[in-house]
Amino acid sequence: MPTIAALISLRIAFLFTWVFMAAMVTYGGVLLAKRDMQLNEQVALRPDVSVDRPVVLAGEAAPFFVLIRIDAADVIREPGDPRPSVNLGLVLDRSGSMADVGKIDYLRKAAAMVVERLSVRDHLAIVEYDDVITVMWPSAPVESLTSINRLCAGLEPRGSTNLVGGMMRGADEVLSRRRTLDDASTIHRVLLLSDGLANQGVTDPREIARLVRSVKSDGVRISALGLGRDYDENLMQAIAENGGGNYYYVEHPSQMARIFERELETLFTTVAKDVTLRFEPSAAVKSVQVLAIDADKELDARNLDLDNFFAGESRTLLLRVETQPATLSVPVEDLELGRLNISYFDVASGRAEAFEQSVKVAVSNDADRVSQARNANVTVEAELIEAERRHSEVIALYESGQTDEADAQMQALELERTSNNEILNDSRLKTKIEALKVERSQMAAAAAAPEERSAYLKSSKQRLYQAQQGKRVLYSLNLGDKGIEVERLQEALSAEGLYGGPVDGVYTADVQAAVEAFQSREALAADGVAGPQTMEALGLY
Repeated sequence: MPTIAALISLRIAFLFTWVFMAAMVTYGGVLLAKRDMQLNEQVALRPDVSVDRPVVLAGEAAPFFVLIRIDAADVIREPGDPRPSVNLGLVLDRSGSMADVGKIDYLRKAAAMVVERLSVRDHLAIVEYDDVITVMWPSAPVESLTSINRLCAGLEPRGSTNLVGGMMRGADEVLSRRRTLDDASTIHRVLLLSDGLANQGVTDPREIARLVRSVKSDGVRISALGLGRDYDENLMQAIAENGGGNYYYVEHPSQMARIFERELETLFTTVAKDVTLRFEPSAAVKSVQVLAIDADKELDARNLDLDNFFAGESRTLLLRVETQPATLSVPVEDLELGRLNISYFDVASGRAEAFEQSVKVAVSNDADRVSQARNANVTVEAELIEAERRHSEVIALYESGQTDEADAQMQALELERTSNNEILNDSRLKTKIEALKVERSQMAAAAAAPEERSAYLKSSKQRLYQAQQGKRVLYSLNLGDKGIEVERLQEALSAEGLYGGPVDGVYTADVQAAVEAFQSREALAADGVAGPQTMEALGLY
């Protein structure tokens, strides 16, 4: 059976594109980090930094894991409150496949909703594309609502899919407007929608990634929405990752308007933009890795360009820090692992902010002190990331047609995590084990049905995509959670006749009680947590 030390020393190299800042955290009376600048109560971002072994036994050479959680200020914007202005490019797929199941009708409504939510302070460009790319509305202040809506209402399906051409034309519109704006608080974003494969124009994934990164370097970020079961989710996720935006799987066209609205909400409530991170390791450190799900991708911890933060958002990041040989051989109270620097533009204040901190640990001969200081929470996070990395590999096997091997590895992964959690006894790991059980069953059910297989792959990849940001709300919702995922839960519980409250995206005690009632009815563990089995029974997983 693996020991906790064995779990801590998991040798994993992943990609986590998030952000960390200065903090002072004390575990077992040991100072982990010092504030070099005092944080004001009104700062946009707040950090929490912890080390798995804040006190290490002299002579122990295992690497350190440093967990960073960043919470954005939870600012509630009332109607009429000031918000950042938006420079938006809507890039809309009007290829022939948009004629299916009323997609084009939902697209017209979603586009009209976006227009109605904007104001004269905002700039909007609309690009339509199939194999022909047309700028329907060049970037301009949102003044002529009737004219814009009339153009959106005239969208009709036709042709094939020059996805990248449309995306880059939309980016050009946003970039051209960006160069004329003086307001540093403006949010510059391209919102790309597609329901099919990129089969015209640029189709090489490496060239697409390069183009998207170039747009991001010019200050414009790209969010990608994949509609239905026929688009390339790997491409759309890569666009969002390289473009610094968000990725959405729109399962049904009826969800389109709400997801467009969700994207607008993140733009309107942006509290920090142009976020960058630098980690400078000390002379005691041999190597630093940013850990994430995809072990084939690497980020330079010395210079990370990070996504914008919206109000109330939380993200986590994990570092693996390996020290030089013999560094931990003698006791010392303040061994510096490195310095973290985070800089960003505070949208509310209109000022650039920067913070620094030193991350330190102690080396001791006192085994009891070492044991008492150990932080199991960081160990669990490392275990979750390892499980999600392995999970991602299983999905790749399944997608390649190796269904038997994928099933065997999924079962092995489930058993290993179950064994490890006998030591850690953590509810998050328990939920991940439950997710593996559910997905193994779904893999088997979808193997013989191409449409179900496509839907399963898109859903599973989206869950893993969210998890790599430290967000696991697509397979576990709890009291206090907020967002569109909670809205879907409220709607499902209402349809079951168990919830009569507002569909407002807030997981309240009333929602928890409705979840417990549903769990009891379905003979599930009635804990009030909407985990994988509960969400699957509600048709949400």
